[in-house]
Amino acid sequence: PADYVGCFVDYINVKKFPYTYGGVFYTNLTIDFCLHGCADDGFKYAALMSNDRQWCLCGNETNLDLARTRPLCESQCNTPCIGNVSQSCGGRYKISIYRITPMIEENGEVKSVPTYQRYRTAFNYLAISSQPLKSEVIHSNGLIAKVECAKACGYTIDCRAFSFSYLTKLCRLFGKTMQRCDADTTDWFTSVLNLV
Repeated sequence: PADYVGCFVDYINVKKFPYTYGGVFYTNLTIDFCLHGCADDGFKYAALMSNDRQWCLCGNETNLDLARTRPLCESQCNTPCIGNVSQSCGGRYKISIYRITPMIEENGEVKSVPTYQRYRTAFNYLAISSQPLKSEVIHSNGLIAKVECAKACGYTIDCRAFSFSYLTKLCRLFGKTMQRCDADTTDWFTSVLNLV
């Protein structure tokens, strides 16, 4: 869930959002894809921008100057999303900003808080071909996919790393620290995180 904030200028030298979701642009970008991705990485804001490519950007309130910036007319953020032409993905150096609403469980726990801070990214965009620690893989949909993958690794006594696909939400657990040379299959949507 998210609240639409408005259309704003995103300057070339002073970026409102320093983080590009997944580190690459997406050829099938949609609003939901961007919102889920930013929330999954623990950010409070998501934004979509269309220059020569379409981008999903993430950030936190401390990186924004929304209080000093007036929103633009919506007509400046009306470039159709490539993944869903009925949606708008910002404009040229214009970003459509959404404030992400945390998901609350019945016991009051906030689901979208990143519980994977014990891990650091080892490398991105390569799938792991070696045998996972657990025979089954974990599927999780929505905002908490990477969080659930980190939890699963944390709850598994021999887990030292996990891989996570931004596209399929597929989670694999591994019993050793992973390096780039351990991956031999290209997958532009998978990241690997090692226990710190």
